[in-house]
Amino acid sequence: MPCIEDWLTNPLTVAEGIFKEAGKVDHERVREFFSSRLQSSEALRRVPSLNDTPSHLLKSKSLVRFRCMVQDMFDPEFFLAAYETVDKSNNSSSMRCGMYQDMVSCPENFELRLESPQNVTKERQVFYCVPIPGETEWAKKMFAAENVPFGVQSQRVMQQNNAGIKRGLEEEMEQDTTYQNGQQVDDAVNKDEATKRAKAIDTSDNSNIPSSSLGMDLNFPLPNEQGPACLVHLYDQESTFKVNEMIEFIGILSVDPGLAVFDQHMEGVQDTAFLTPDDLTTPEEQAVHHPPPSLVPRLHCLTFHRLTHSNPCLPDAISDVSHTNLAEMRKELLSLLTKVAYGDSLAAEYILLHLVSSVYNWTEIITVGKFALNVSGCPPLQSFPQEMHQLVEQLVPKCHFLSMTLNNMNSLNFVPKKNYTANRLTSGILQMSERTNLIVDETALEAGQLNENGVKNVKALENVISWQKLEYDFSYNKLEFKTNLLVMILSEGKSLLPSDCHLVLRPCSPPENAQRVLNSISADTMQQMRAFLGMAQLAEYSLSPEMQRVLQDDFVKSRQQNQNNMTAEDFHLLLLLSRLMSLSCGQTSLTPELWSRVKQMEAERRARLVSINSHN
Repeated sequence: MPCIEDWLTNPLTVAEGIFKEAGKVDHERVREFFSSRLQSSEALRRVPSLNDTPSHLLKSKSLVRFRCMVQDMFDPEFFLAAYETVDKSNNSSSMRCGMYQDMVSCPENFELRLESPQNVTKERQVFYCVPIPGETEWAKKMFAAENVPFGVQSQRVMQQNNAGIKRGLEEEMEQDTTYQNGQQVDDAVNKDEATKRAKAIDTSDNSNIPSSSLGMDLNFPLPNEQGPACLVHLYDQESTFKVNEMIEFIGILSVDPGLAVFDQHMEGVQDTAFLTPDDLTTPEEQAVHHPPPSLVPRLHCLTFHRLTHSNPCLPDAISDVSHTNLAEMRKELLSLLTKVAYGDSLAAEYILLHLVSSVYNWTEIITVGKFALNVSGCPPLQSFPQEMHQLVEQLVPKCHFLSMTLNNMNSLNFVPKKNYTANRLTSGILQMSERTNLIVDETALEAGQLNENGVKNVKALENVISWQKLEYDFSYNKLEFKTNLLVMILSEGKSLLPSDCHLVLRPCSPPENAQRVLNSISADTMQQMRAFLGMAQLAEYSLSPEMQRVLQDDFVKSRQQNQNNMTAEDFHLLLLLSRLMSLSCGQTSLTPELWSRVKQMEAERRARLVSINSHN
């Protein structure tokens, strides 16, 4: 049985060993092998992460993991799962495993039998995946700190790669004849191009350079995002992923320079009898589906984990979080929010409830759990929206700040759109994973005319706020995708956008600088607050029969006194606020005390609205 170094640094030996033992392709056994060895978080930490390690420091065909969001799904592709090779010296044949690799190879003096009846062709799914959009710097750093191999041994690995990568590529090209989709690649071309690639890898690090400067669009939903995109090949036909879903894939890395060499070599080939369907696509599609592996590495998935959250402060089991200091953490959070919100403690309460909100059910009529908050009364010519964003992004794992300038609304793309020429889904700003905080700065809105694109963007944003649904543009039709974005709109007057709750800001004291406020908090307290928010967002909640009767009686009593006192919408908002208040207090069910507290908050909020309207 392979030792740990074998299956970490050369996982293909496991697949090949199982293939030889079983006499056939057996992905299920391979998947079970790696799943069993990566069950513990300690074992998983030994696997290098593409998120934190430049791909040129990772050895091709080694085991890696990638924390990402599914941005697009490509058409399935066919590949040689098993193929026959012939020894030229004695004409003897043998079967080899072609799983988990982009290019099949033959040792020297062997050749591949493309037309062999023993060859096994299978289908694999292909996903285009990007780093989780809007992931905050603190979250990235915490995840990176868990990367044991390159946290401890990065210097040694770098030296080994710099010294050996050119030699390794050249030797590999000299020894093997390589194939892609059954097509032989000229050895001389391979060798020459591999040498060039090795020199480029040895002298440059493109991992932190924006994709636009490299002449290629990596199709990130948010502007100025950095990190690797990846083509993930999936062999579990029964597994289905949705666009925008967060996944951590563990699999075999493929950054073989022969992939780029093959595409260049085949440009001049005219005989379509020897071409696969991929070779008959447009140049734009070829560029998107077969990008240089140095920019878009391939990952052949062995196992994966669906991510219910992306908060590194939370343990594997939510129940492991200590409940002893929840009241203290809530107090600390309210203190931070109050200081940045001009001393307005009511605004701090509503913003805290917004931060722990999340959609937990979609129905035909209503999206249950969403709590889009509009905070109006933001002082003009001041940086309150930026200060609030600076505070929030230090508390949550995913956050994006959207300034509603006329230029942004007219020029940015909010909605993903299908590009049929390149056969890919061009991303848009609103293509984000669930529970991403979106802070909209409406104070930046100036006089001017929205163009056609600007009108579409506003409508898309309105639909996300109202229904948590986004219509992707497929030219000939629109397809609705569910979202779960936490939208907070900061405006001078009542927002032009819809919201679930409108709160008027009442400054009580001069604002405090967000960074100064954050600096006053210890690192340990900050981590606990982040864990507190994540836990409250994911915790279970229920209403006891006794509290259901209390709520019903209150609703009937209010309606009897004055029908305008309590509409169905008002009651629904109270129920939502009660849920969020309970979860933010560490409670899994509503109590009479918390119900009274929510009603009092709502009475004060409504009084502010009446006061503003009377002055207008």
